[in-house]
Amino acid sequence: MTLGGYGNEGGDVESIATRRFDRTGGMAGIAFVTLIIASWVTAASDKFEGVDHSAEAIARDLANRDGLETSITLAGLAAIAGFWFVGSLHLRLSARGPSAAAWAAFGGGLAMVTLFLAGSAITSAAVAVASLGSDPQVAKALWLLEQGFSNVIGPALIVFMLGVSISSMNRGDPPRWLGYSGVVASVVLVVNSVVGSFNLAVLVLLWVLALAINMTIRPQPRQESA
Repeated sequence: MTLGGYGNEGGDVESIATRRFDRTGGMAGIAFVTLIIASWVTAASDKFEGVDHSAEAIARDLANRDGLETSITLAGLAAIAGFWFVGSLHLRLSARGPSAAAWAAFGGGLAMVTLFLAGSAITSAAVAVASLGSDPQVAKALWLLEQGFSNVIGPALIVFMLGVSISSMNRGDPPRWLGYSGVVASVVLVVNSVVGSFNLAVLVLLWVLALAINMTIRPQPRQESA
């Protein structure tokens, strides 16, 4: 009885710890989405010259935009929360055994957050170069590179969403409605990337937010013991 009770107690402690980690991962996901939106709003408060303008005009804008510095800081904080969120989500998806879908979600999520962080780092470098005022061509080149990084986040997002969605539909955790909606959003994102008609980043963020909220309020269910 003592050994059996001890074993159950150990399992309960492990289950409680897992569920707490799941909740913190969900809250990190909520912070990730919130900070990204705040970063975009802050950057949008400043009007920038288009990429077809002269290097001098772009460098001047980069050097004189206080909101951009705040946006970069918020993006860095979002990346920290994003890595925690992706790691916690991977543990949840692979709790019932490893799967290709779980690893696809993990790889896509890491790539998504890494590319977002890299784009922010390049923007920071462009601002630093522009502030020096001596080489506007380099500032413009860095700014164009950041725009390129923003465009390649899409494939990573699609892999992430499909990985989570397939795992959800196969195992029922996260809920299958998230899986089906994730597949639909992924297909729409693919079509959008081909057609280039409008930006669906907000739609993807809403889906990620729903996933993070679900992780927070519905942590990983306890696994039945052998």
